[in-house]
Amino acid sequence: MAYIELDRTRMVSNLLQVKTVTDRQSIGLTVVTKICTSDPHILSCLYDAGVTAIADSNMANFAHTPCGAEPKTYTKSVIKTRLSDIRALPAIPAYARPERVFVSDEAFLEAITALPRDLRPETVFIAELGDLRDGFLLEDIPPLVARYPEVPFAGVSANFGCLSGKMPDVYSITLLHDCAVAAAAVSSKKEPPFVSVGGTVAYPLLVSGEVSGLVAELRMGEGIFFGYDSSAGIPIPGFCRNTFTLYGEIVEIREKFVLPLEHPGYNAFGGHAVPRKTGKRRCAVLDFGILGAAMDDIQPLDTAVTLGGQTFDFTVMDITESSHPYKTGEHIAFAVQYKAAAQALLNPYIARIIR
Repeated sequence: MAYIELDRTRMVSNLLQVKTVTDRQSIGLTVVTKICTSDPHILSCLYDAGVTAIADSNMANFAHTPCGAEPKTYTKSVIKTRLSDIRALPAIPAYARPERVFVSDEAFLEAITALPRDLRPETVFIAELGDLRDGFLLEDIPPLVARYPEVPFAGVSANFGCLSGKMPDVYSITLLHDCAVAAAAVSSKKEPPFVSVGGTVAYPLLVSGEVSGLVAELRMGEGIFFGYDSSAGIPIPGFCRNTFTLYGEIVEIREKFVLPLEHPGYNAFGGHAVPRKTGKRRCAVLDFGILGAAMDDIQPLDTAVTLGGQTFDFTVMDITESSHPYKTGEHIAFAVQYKAAAQALLNPYIARIIR
């Protein structure tokens, strides 16, 4: 069976580097665990390294978090809140109920007000600062906070580098902070203004110290799990890479005659076949396809092995030039990036292993 393996040591190494920065500036760290569907085994590794706050895009994943006699507890935030999530809160067990929700539409404020007072989660207002994904206009947030005094106002937030490539800077963080101050002034919140910044892309700004005192929380996932910043297109200096490794089980090995693609037909996805070396080639067929991990986001660790193509359920590898004597039932290993890892971790037919 195909499986994806997490190197705990590398992940924790990245995490501790982030915590060094956030702890030094008294900034809270919330690890975004949507990549692993808030897997309790992975959360346990994070908890042991000092993480007590997590965030997920899917509230249902919190049902997997430790409960009952398990002493490990997390502050849970929903960062992609649905109206149906708010309405479902009364039916959710207390251990799986989020303490905070991030919202960007007035309909959520009405729904939260309609909840019993003891079930109303802390509410973070998302601000639109140029990413053009989700968010209230900055000037609309303080009036909304005043209009809905029954909503437990927690603070304001913004996302960067998600949709439109808008990068954070001191100016945008200052705008967000000023909005939080104005909103807190018209609310019953007595604590200092709370500003939550999302995205690995914001990490370098925190490292520089330029926004010290303006940010209360960093939400970060990709940098911790992959040591990479996709929005900037660069590895994070000093961070571990190859934290996840994907292994595909070989279900067939056979020599096949590969013909030149003079008039290539269409494959299962409506596209053309991948160009391959022609002639008699030794091929290995693996037990995962594009639904498990797309080949444009995976790279075989055996550099003599090349990708021959994929269907929904199978991946074909050309192993002709490899010195390793692969056999049916063995596995071929791949380095995986964010997209492929997310696919593999969501696929119920790909096992998860923590090393």
